[in-house]
Amino acid sequence: MLRANEKLAKQKGYSNRAWHKEKGSAAHHIVAENDPRAQIARDILSKHKIDIDSARNGIFLKHMSKNSKQAGAYHREIHTSKYYEHVNNVLRRADAIGGKRHVKNALNKLREDLFLNRSIY
Repeated sequence: MLRANEKLAKQKGYSNRAWHKEKGSAAHHIVAENDPRAQIARDILSKHKIDIDSARNGIFLKHMSKNSKQAGAYHREIHTSKYYEHVNNVLRRADAIGGKRHVKNALNKLREDLFLNRSIY
């Protein structure tokens, strides 16, 4: 597991927020910690003092196999430009409409989309 994902997975409340971790899953940052395509979203989280490694910004996803019992999207396929653009746009709109509360709600909606494997990537 990448160090960033280990840090995310150890956060208090992470398992409660991001559902149960099945074997073969990986912790996923909704807003990526290092990818340059996620800079807009990282700036919005920083503006509202939402830690990139907080449970609010995470979910466990299938990682080793698409056929894993883990619910949600397949982690190895979602790091696309379309995904980062979508996350940036959702958080930008949420920030403009209602600040921190709306940004938190937007993260919850993005997590739900990943959990239900809605095609946002």
